Amino acid sequence: MVARLELQDSTPQKEFLPFLLGKDKEKLSKRDIGKIELFEAGLQNEIKKTDSVEVAIRKIVRMALASEFGAALVKSRGAEAMVETIVRGIMSDNTLRKQALFIIDRFAK
Repeated sequence: MVARLELQDSTPQKEFLPFLLGKDKEKLSKRDIGKIELFEAGLQNEIKKTDSVEVAIRKIVRMALASEFGAALVKSRGAEAMVETIVRGIMSDNTLRKQALFIIDRFAK
C-alpha cells in the first residue's frame, strides 16, 4: 500500500464573497452582519451597469472601507492612495477580480 502525500497551498484563501452569499453568517456577530448589510445597501445605490470594471471595483473598495471603518476614513486625506492600491491588487489577482465581477453583476443597476 502506497501512502500518497498531497501538498496544500499554504497561502490563505482570498475570498470576500462567502458572507455575501449567505455562507457562514451564523458565525458572525450582529455588528458584523450590520456592516455587511450596510455594504450591500451601499453597493445597490452606487454601482451602475455603465461603470467600467475599474470604477465599479473602486466603488466596492470605498464602500467596504466605509462599512468597516466609517465614512470618515474614506473621506480622509490620503485615503485615495490606499483605495487605489487595493483596487490595483484586486485587478491584478484573478480570484479577487472574478469575485469583484460577481459582486458587480449582482448589484449593478
